[in-house]
Amino acid sequence: MCSVPLWVPVAGAFATCGVFAVVVAVAATVAAAGQSGEARASGDARNERTRQRTRLQELHAEARALLEQAGASGASSAEVRTRLADVFESLAREALARAPPALVPSDLRDELQRAAADLRQGAETDGRAEPGTEPFVQLLDRLAARLKGGVLGLDFQGSYSQTKVAEPVYGGHASAMGPPPAPPPADLGAAGPVAVQFEEAATLPVKTYCGGPTKEHILESGGSGVGLLDYDGDGRLDVYLVNSYELTADRKPIPHRNALFRNLGGWRFEDVSAAARVDAAAWGNGVCIADYDGDGDLDMYVTNFGPDFLFRNEGDGTFAEVAREAGVRAEGWSTGCSFFDPDGDGDLDLYVAGYVATHLDELARAQRTLTWRGGPKVMVGPVGLPGQADLFFENRGDGTFSEATEARGLGDPARAYGFGVVATDYDDDGWPDLFVANDTNPNFLYRNRSRGSFESMGLIAGVALNAEGRAQAGMGVDSGDYDGDGRLDLVVTNFAQDTNTLYRNVDGTQFEDVTAEAGLAAATFERMGWGVAFLDADLDGDLDLFFANGHIYADVDRFPALQESFAQTNQVFVNDAGRFTDVSDRAGGGLQVQKVSRGLAAGDLDGDGDLDLVVSNIGDAPSVLENRQASSHHWIAFKLDMSGPNRWAIGARVTVETAGRRQVREVRSGGSYLSQNDLRAHFGLGSHAGTVDVEVRLGTRSWRFPTLPVDRTHDLKLDADAGR
Repeated sequence: MCSVPLWVPVAGAFATCGVFAVVVAVAATVAAAGQSGEARASGDARNERTRQRTRLQELHAEARALLEQAGASGASSAEVRTRLADVFESLAREALARAPPALVPSDLRDELQRAAADLRQGAETDGRAEPGTEPFVQLLDRLAARLKGGVLGLDFQGSYSQTKVAEPVYGGHASAMGPPPAPPPADLGAAGPVAVQFEEAATLPVKTYCGGPTKEHILESGGSGVGLLDYDGDGRLDVYLVNSYELTADRKPIPHRNALFRNLGGWRFEDVSAAARVDAAAWGNGVCIADYDGDGDLDMYVTNFGPDFLFRNEGDGTFAEVAREAGVRAEGWSTGCSFFDPDGDGDLDLYVAGYVATHLDELARAQRTLTWRGGPKVMVGPVGLPGQADLFFENRGDGTFSEATEARGLGDPARAYGFGVVATDYDDDGWPDLFVANDTNPNFLYRNRSRGSFESMGLIAGVALNAEGRAQAGMGVDSGDYDGDGRLDLVVTNFAQDTNTLYRNVDGTQFEDVTAEAGLAAATFERMGWGVAFLDADLDGDLDLFFANGHIYADVDRFPALQESFAQTNQVFVNDAGRFTDVSDRAGGGLQVQKVSRGLAAGDLDGDGDLDLVVSNIGDAPSVLENRQASSHHWIAFKLDMSGPNRWAIGARVTVETAGRRQVREVRSGGSYLSQNDLRAHFGLGSHAGTVDVEVRLGTRSWRFPTLPVDRTHDLKLDADAGR
C-alpha cells in the first residue's frame, strides 16, 4: 500500500510509486538494460560496478552449468572437476581484484578459493569419483544472493520522494496508468439468475480491528486473516480469527484477542478461544496451518507486528505457544506465511513474509500528510519506509527450526513489502515453488531447483510485473488451473484504481498476463482487492474466482467525485471456458453487503460438498457465507493421511479424471491474503455421476485410487511403502 506514484522508465516500460528503477539486469544483459536515469547520474563509478557484477555473473552462470553437467549421469569426470576448479578460481580472483567488498565479502571469496582447491584435488586423486555437487551449489547460491543486489537479479534504487506536505497522488496505488479499462461487451444473459448463491449463515460475535478510525499509519491499514481447520478431529471445519489492536481517537491502544470457534454443526459455532489457549492479544496479521510436528494434530502459526506465535496442538483440545522454543519467533511486521516441504525430507519448513520495519512510537505520532487523487489526506507508505525482510525456517525434524533464508536462495536484499504467500509447484516437477505478492515492488517467484535450493524467476517467468511492465500493489494470491490445461496459474489482488491480475501458466516455465482477455480488468479496477480464492463455486468442473474488497483510506467516501468507498462489496466471478463474468449482484445477499474486508478462507463448513467462505472485516464481525449454489452438479473431496511427519500431505497434487477430463488441486498451508483454506481437496464434477479415478502425487511418489464414488469426502491413506 503506497501513496505517491513517481513514474520511472524501466527498460522500456514503467515502474511507479517506489517501484524501483532497474539499474542492473541479469547476466550479460546487465550493462545494456540497466542504465536508468539514476544509474547514468551516478557516473563512472556505477558503470564500473555494473561491469564487475556482469563478469562475476557470467562466471557464476558457467559454474552453475558445469555443476548441472557434473550431476548428470556419466558426467562426473576429472575433466569436469578441473573445469569447475578453473571457474571457481576465476570467481575468487575476480571477486578479490575487482568487486567492492560490499558486493563479495572476504569470507565468501575465501570459500570460493577453497572450493576451487577441493575440486582440483579431487580431479587429481580420483577422476572417476562422484563430484558431490551439493556444497558447491549452496556456495553458488550464496554468491548469487550477493551478486543480485536486489530481487530477480536486479538492483533497485528507491524512487520515493515527498517534495511537499500534501503531494497529490494520481493513477492508483503504485501502478495504474491512464483511464480505467473498457468494460467487456454486454452479456445478453447478464440479467438472468445464476446458480452461485452466497448467503450469510452464521454470526461469529467477535469484531476484528486494525488501528484507529482515521488510519494515520500504514500499520492500521492491512487488517488480518482467517484460518479454517479441524483442530479437534471431529470432521468439521472450525474457524480461527486473527485480531489486532484498536486505537482510540487519541491514539490509545485497546488490545483485542484472537478467537477460535468450534463448529458444532448446523451452522452453530462455540467460542472456545480461552479454553483452547489461543486467545492471545497482539497486533495480529496472518495465519497458516499445518501439522509441523507430525503428531496428526493441526498446529497454527500466527504472524504479528511483534513476536509471532506458534500454537502447537496438544491433542486434547488445547494448544501451547512454543514459537521461542521452536526457533520461529520472528519479530517485526510479519504478514503471509506457509508451511511446506521444499527439500523433500518429509518434514515441513516455514516461510514468513515481512512488510515494513516500524515501531510503536512511530504509530503514536503518525499523521496523514499526503493526498489521494486530490481528495482525502492519507498515510505515508510503504514507499519511503524501510522494508521488513522475509524469513525461511528449516525444520530440523525434532520440532525445532533453524533460520536458513540466505542458504536456500530466499534472501530478500531489496526488502520488498511482502504480503500474500503461496507454495505451489508451478512447473510440475514435484518440488514446491514459492510465490510472494509484494506491495509496490515486483512480485517474487522462487523456483525450487530440487531439495530446497531456490532461484529467483519472477521477472524471467513474467509474474514480477504486469503486462504493462509495472509492479503493482500485490496483496493476496492464489494458484489454480482455471483454464483446464493441467498447469497451475496465479492470481494476485491489487490496490484501488488498478486491476487484479491473472497470470496464465503458458508452458510450465512462462506466464502471461491475461487479465483483460479473461474479463477481469474493468470489473476489478475501482475496488481494492485483498483475499482471493480459486474455487468451483457452482461445481461445474472449472474454477471460479472470489475477491474480498475494502479500502484503506477511511474518509475517501467524503469525496464522491472519486467514486470510491471505504467499505466495499465483495465479488464472485463465474468461469465460462476460461473467461470470467462478474455475477456479484446476482449471487445472493452475502455479496450485497458493504464492509472493509481483508482475509478470505474457503472450505466446506457444512459438509454438503460445495465451498463456503469466511471473510474477515475491519471493525466488524466476519462474514460467514454459506454456498447455496442451485445446480444439481456432483462433487468429490479428499482428506489425505500421509505416513511420516507430514501427516496432512501438505504439498500433495491431487488429480481427478472423469470421462477424459482432468482437474488438479494442491493441498496447501497458507495463501489468499494472510489466511488458511480447507486442507481437503474439493472438486466439482458437473453432471458426471459415475466413479472417479484419482491420483495423488507428493514429491516423487504417487498413489492411485480408481473408481471412487462421487458426492462424498474420501479419506485417502498414503502409505509410504505403497506409493510408486
